[in-house]
Amino acid sequence: MKTVNSLAFLTPQFSVLSESQLEQLYLASLEVLRRTGIRFYHQGALDLYKAAGAFISDGNLVKIPANLVKDALASAPRRIVMSDRDGEPSVFLENSRVYFGTGSDCVNLLDHESGEHRPFVVQDLVNGYHLVDALDNIHFVMSMGIPTDIPDPDMIYDVQMSLMLEHTTKPIVFVTNDRASCQREIDMAAAVAGGYEALREQQHILLYSEPSSPLQQSETAVDKLILMAEMGLPIVHSPAPLMGGTGPVKMASGLTMSMAEIFSSLVVHQLTNPGAPYVFGVGLHHMDMKSAQICYGSPEFQLTKAAIAQIGRYFNLPTWGYAGCTDAKVMDEQAAIEAMLSVLMAKLSGNNLVHDVGYVESGLTGSFEMVVLTDELITLSDNLIKGIEVSEETIMLDEIDKVGPGGHFMDTDETLSHFKDFWYPSLIDRSRRPAWLDAGATTLGQRLTQRVTDIIKDHQVKPLDGKVKEKILDILG
Repeated sequence: MKTVNSLAFLTPQFSVLSESQLEQLYLASLEVLRRTGIRFYHQGALDLYKAAGAFISDGNLVKIPANLVKDALASAPRRIVMSDRDGEPSVFLENSRVYFGTGSDCVNLLDHESGEHRPFVVQDLVNGYHLVDALDNIHFVMSMGIPTDIPDPDMIYDVQMSLMLEHTTKPIVFVTNDRASCQREIDMAAAVAGGYEALREQQHILLYSEPSSPLQQSETAVDKLILMAEMGLPIVHSPAPLMGGTGPVKMASGLTMSMAEIFSSLVVHQLTNPGAPYVFGVGLHHMDMKSAQICYGSPEFQLTKAAIAQIGRYFNLPTWGYAGCTDAKVMDEQAAIEAMLSVLMAKLSGNNLVHDVGYVESGLTGSFEMVVLTDELITLSDNLIKGIEVSEETIMLDEIDKVGPGGHFMDTDETLSHFKDFWYPSLIDRSRRPAWLDAGATTLGQRLTQRVTDIIKDHQVKPLDGKVKEKILDILG
């Protein structure tokens, strides 16, 4: 006999907004677009808006009718499937499925060998991409750091892309400087995929870009937005306002303004190429007025991330999130607390594409140990939110009756068959003290450092074809 409660809860069970609140935020964002408008510093976007019936004044102030937003939401796809370098589907951006990846462009690195806080160099990028390639629960890669040993600063993004394509098979979320550099990154990815049509089919790369809060769209950002739409490749054009700085101080107001900025870019994107893939994302932080610093570990940031996941699903769009990041300056207890909180909130709220794994110092510094810790915490959270299956099979009345009063279950067939169903950590230690002492009495931090060292030393990435590497070198010039 099956009952309605016989299946485990396999989807996130956390939400912060009611249906009426979602509608209220949506209508408020439409009012911002109608009444206040968005400044577009891009002539092509202004031409698209004028032809579509928007109202343009003061040269570049665009006031957007609600029907344009409604049409854009209707044409944007509700799911995006990203493939790995070999063209195999690996990341399904839909519903509440959650995937984790690193962040982009940290200025500094916490060196896992020396503990030194120092600038990134090219070899660090290679090491970081190998690390991501080896970790089962880090599903995509971003650029991670800005290397200081590249003589031509204009080539940094090109070099990052070439190294990501070579040193991991996982999907790539990239950042880039302008339309020309964005085109070069696309060209390199197409060389790997086997052509532009194959790249569009595989969706191996996704661009991260931003509007300029409050309520502005720059020429370079819109250039990239339009290019990705023309190419039919996915993009997240994510506002990143600071509540109390570049955004209003209340969370509901920050969400309202961010939604208006997203919709203003989505309309241009869909007017350029209806049906082009677009990810709904916002990095709505607040400014700590004591330190004038962005906050990654705050409870408010966790709430706004959860709200964005819920709002994105409300509009049937894939969503963008944050986890595995901290305001701590080193890999310490604060970093571990904030990493666990952010990973769990990402899983419970159901953000699809969750980045910034490995960020410390509020995104200024990268830590490979933080990446490995987050990989472990993802498996923990997976087992936390999987729920409890209640059925005749799992209640096991016959097993209880068979053992009876005073017996034990240690050697029953059921125990021997299912004891591995529980989660067993690979880095978190559960041993008794004598065994822990015999094994070296290591701390979690020491075990993380050793895991990073071992992966960088031993992991081998599937090599790129030699002719493909030559094509990438040609594009690099």
